[in-house]
Amino acid sequence: MPTATPTQPTGNAAKRSTVPSVPEQQASVCAVPQKPTNTHNTSHRTALAACFAPNINGNRFPNDATAWHNLAREADKRGLCGLVLERANACGVNIPNDARSALQTGTARVAAQQLHMTHELSKLLAAFNDAGVPVMLLKGAALTLCLYDEAGLRPMSDVDLLVRPADVARAATVLRQAGCRRGAELVRDDFFPRFYYETEWVTGSDRPVRLDFHARPLRPLRIAITMPDDALWLDARQVNVCGAPAWIPSPEAMFVHLAAHAAYHGCSRLIWLYDLRRFYERNGDAIDWSIVLELCQRWRLSTPVRYAIEQCQKRVGDICPDDVARSLHRHRISWRDRLVLWQAPRDGERPLRHVFINAITTPDLRHAAAYVFACFRPNDAHLGAIYRPRHPGWRICAHLIRGLRAAARAAGGLIPLRTAGKVPHRAAATGSN
Repeated sequence: MPTATPTQPTGNAAKRSTVPSVPEQQASVCAVPQKPTNTHNTSHRTALAACFAPNINGNRFPNDATAWHNLAREADKRGLCGLVLERANACGVNIPNDARSALQTGTARVAAQQLHMTHELSKLLAAFNDAGVPVMLLKGAALTLCLYDEAGLRPMSDVDLLVRPADVARAATVLRQAGCRRGAELVRDDFFPRFYYETEWVTGSDRPVRLDFHARPLRPLRIAITMPDDALWLDARQVNVCGAPAWIPSPEAMFVHLAAHAAYHGCSRLIWLYDLRRFYERNGDAIDWSIVLELCQRWRLSTPVRYAIEQCQKRVGDICPDDVARSLHRHRISWRDRLVLWQAPRDGERPLRHVFINAITTPDLRHAAAYVFACFRPNDAHLGAIYRPRHPGWRICAHLIRGLRAAARAAGGLIPLRTAGKVPHRAAATGSN
């Protein structure tokens, strides 16, 4: 497996005390209500979550073969077989042979996928390097290098690449020349990177790998103004992927980004929270937490980082020292910050509200007005994906269908959706690696 250079420092961060409870009126500032979940298989998900709970011990794991079988199936669905094995072995748990075999098979499957994605990534990075375009790895692509020591521990559904906005055109040319093709169409050709943070590409190999091609690290439009274009590039570290150079954020910037990303997606995936816990255990003593606090305040990310800390404390354990958590609660938070955090996990379900909240929370009024105009004036490529027949008045038909589907989502999703996207500008806005 490729390794990162320089080697990330380690630390005994797990020994720190827990964050004190927060008064109800303070905690509500960061609250992101979760949607009701289907009760089917809830017990299996609960059993899986228990494997990652704070202060884990052998009593948290199943005590019979049937429960282990169900746990292995649930872990396999989410690509977490390797981590379940790792944590069970660390606790000295006796795993039934059938369940152990299933977990090992799931781990091998994740490892094979990761190695394939790493191979595809290395070829792209070499092409970017030849073209003189710096590329940064985000989230899973970065964590498999600097945090997870064995292939098969960290699942990846795609590869997240970040370039500077000024390099977007050159980077897109490199991707096309490497045989990659565009994924979901945006509303307009100029929507990315001006108004949207990423676009989707797919490699041209026999086993295609999805690429999330970022010009900014986070989705809310407000962040395009509050977070500078070079935010993650400051003090970035160079790594090596099968001989090809790339960059990853500094430990402080990576922590802030991972926490904010998890929060803006409602902390809905267990692996995102465990990433933060493991990152703290590995790097907690080496991180300059004063820089973390400064970045949160400067980038207006205190609200999502606070929420991620609270969710992690409940589900996987502490991810920062207690004084850092207390300091974040003293940061000034505006109604716009709260509103963005509340809406972000719901962007795919409520596209009209998503556009409205993006507009009213973006500090630059001209930028917000241009964004709204762009959302409601899509190009022919986007309309053609909605309505394929070509006849006089086809654009009007496409606009009507687009409006009806948006209204259906606003009314609770009464009409089946068949377009490529769930928001006005891109498919699967809430999906991420």
